[in-house]
Formats: sequence, C-alpha cells, structure tokens
Amino acid sequence: MAGQKTPLSLIPVGFAVLMAIAIVSRLSTPLQASATAFKIAQETRRGEWLAQEKDILDPPPDDSAPLQGSAGGTRFYQPPLIEPPSQGIPINNGIRGKCPVDRQIPSEPLTALMPSSGVGLTAAENSTTFFIYLPSTSALTGEFVLQDETGTEQLYQMMVELPNTPGIIRLPVPLQELSLNSGEYYRWYFSILCDPSDRAADLFVSGWIQPRDVSPSLMADLENAATPLERAEIYGKNGFWYPNLELLADIQQSSTNFSTEAKNGWDELLNSKVVNLNSLVNQPFVECCEMDNQFLLNPE
Repeated sequence: MAGQKTPLSLIPVGFAVLMAIAIVSRLSTPLQASATAFKIAQETRRGEWLAQEKDILDPPPDDSAPLQGSAGGTRFYQPPLIEPPSQGIPINNGIRGKCPVDRQIPSEPLTALMPSSGVGLTAAENSTTFFIYLPSTSALTGEFVLQDETGTEQLYQMMVELPNTPGIIRLPVPLQELSLNSGEYYRWYFSILCDPSDRAADLFVSGWIQPRDVSPSLMADLENAATPLERAEIYGKNGFWYPNLELLADIQQSSTNFSTEAKNGWDELLNSKVVNLNSLVNQPFVECCEMDNQFLLNPE
C-alpha cells in the first residue's frame, strides 16, 4: 500500500547495515559512530531473532529462583530461560563479515562464542573471559567495550593489538572490579578497526552479559568438585555460560589437564542447538590480548 511504512525488523539485514553506515559516517566521534551503527543493525535483527527463538521464555521472577534449561541444552550447558533486553538483540558473525581488504582471504567471519540467544551469565564475583573467533585480517587493532543496558554509559574499554593468525582469542575482563549489579544486563561489543580513520567502517560483534551471584549451594558444589572438568559441568548445568566456556578452553590448552572428554564437551557445546557454532569446533586458540593491553576503566 502506498505510503505504508516498513517495520525496521522486516528490513533485510544487509540493507540495514548500509543505512547504518550512511547515517553514522558524519558523526563526530569514532565511538559514537560505532555505537550508532550497532544500534541500527541490532534493532533490525530483533524481529528475526524472536521468530527463530520462540522457545525462549520469560526470565525467573528474581535471582533466587532456580535456573531451568530450555530445549537444546547439553551435558555442559543448560541455557537459562531469559530473553535479551528490549533494546535489541546481539549481532554475531560480524557486520559485513570481514574487512573489505580481507574478503578474498578464506576464513570464517568474525564471530563471538556465545549462545544463539546472545545472552550469557557469568559469576559476579569473578573476572570474565570473552572468546572471539578472529578471521584472517590485515587490521592491526581491536577494541572491546562494555556498556550499561541502555548503552548510555561506557563502563570499560580495552584496545588490543590483533594477532596475524586466525583463530579463537581470549579477552579477559576484570568485571569484578567494575561494581556491576547482579541480575542486570550489560552490553558488550568487540570491534575490528578496519580503517582507524573511519570508525563507521568497523567490523563488530556484540552480546549481552548478566552477572549473577553464586548461591551458597552452588559454591559448595564447585568447591567439592574434584576436577576442572567437573566444575565446568556444574557451572554449565546452572546456566553460567562464561565460566563454563573458560574452564573447557583452559583444559584443552593445558598440557597437564587436557582430556578427550573436555574436547568432546567443547565440540558438543558448540554444535548444540542453543549455540550453533559448529564451524568453530576445530578452530585453534591463538595468543592474543594478554600483553600490551591498554585499559580504561570508567572513562569520563
């Protein structure tokens, strides 16, 4: 019908990305440009996500309610029944896939290791490690940013020097030092600076993280676990994505604790319906982001 507007959620993602780039190209600051492109692309994906994830139910009424897994879980992860905040859903597989100059290089696109819902729980008391698959790229710098739920306050920023080898990188973030509130959502995104002079050209992925206090009973179970693999399983069964993933990764990279069972658990987790990252199962871990980091906590 003439004059009828198309809902943003029904606009094709590729077209929405072009809209985002055009809109942000004249913004005054790099962070503002990157954040605005993120918001536009994120809202475009929301309707698509809701249509695909009909089995995601309402969150528990409070943090004391037990976490119950939804369909598609595995031995090492039972996803909690929570839905991303109404501001929109995360963006995975990298807007535009790769930096323009890297598109002829065969590799998987920039991808965050997170559930398909985009929401991961972490233990509020601990540091948290984010895992990102980094494609082959000529870009030299990446940026990790953590914001509040509304995206109006930037809580943490980290600039990293990117490795020249594709693979899964680890981004350790000291969340326990940021005084985050248990049960609240926080938005994060990781960007590759394809062109440092034009931040609207950034390649990025994004997600939500929710810190939760570890209950006394869960803490007792973790303390009584005999091995790191048992601790990973306990975290996963209770819906804690980030500590579970980190323990499984640590075991695989350990020369003393490595076990075939942990590798099988990693494979099963990434292949599961609630994660759907089967293309990353055999990607290697690469050294990154532990040295020469530049941190900016609670920037003004």
